[in-house]
Amino acid sequence: MADQRNRPAEEAKGEEKRIEEEAAQLAREQARRQTDLAREQAIQEQQAAKEATRKEKRVGEEAAQLARDQARRQTGLAREQAILKEQEAKEAKRKEKHIEEEAAQLAREQARRQTGLAREQAILKEQAAKEAKRKEKRIEEEAAQLAREQARRQAGLAREQAIAEEQEARRRKAK
Repeated sequence: MADQRNRPAEEAKGEEKRIEEEAAQLAREQARRQTDLAREQAIQEQQAAKEATRKEKRVGEEAAQLARDQARRQTGLAREQAILKEQEAKEAKRKEKHIEEEAAQLAREQARRQTGLAREQAILKEQAAKEAKRKEKRIEEEAAQLAREQARRQAGLAREQAIAEEQEARRRKAK
C-alpha cells in the first residue's frame, strides 16, 4: 500500500520530471531555432553585403566601361578627324601640283607654238629669199638672153649689111 501511496507521488515526480524534460526540450528547440534564425539572418546579411559589394563593383565597372567607351569614341573621332585633315592636305597638294603641271604644260605649248611660228617664219623668209634669188637670176638670164638676141640680131644685121654691100659692090663692078 505504501507503494500505492508512493505511486501517485512517484507519478507526480515522473510527471514533473517529464514536464521539466519537455520544458528543457522546448528550451533547447527554441534555442536551436533562435540559433538557426540568427545563422540565417547572418547569412542573409552576408549575402546582402556581398550583393551590395557586387552592385558597387558593377556600378564602378559600368562607369569605367562607359569611360573607356567614351575614350575609345573620342580616340576614333580624333583619328577620323586626323584622316580627314590628311586627306584634305593631300587633295590640296594634288590640286597645287595639278595647277603647276597645267602652268608648265601651257608654257611648253606656248614655247612649242613660238618655236613652230619661228620655224614657219624662217621657212617663209627662206622661201622669199629663194624666190628673190630666182627672180634675180631670171632677170639676169633675161638680160643675158636679150643681150644674146641683140648680139645675134646685130650679127645678122651686120651679115645682111655685109651681104648687101657685097652685092652692091658686085653690081657696081658689074656695071
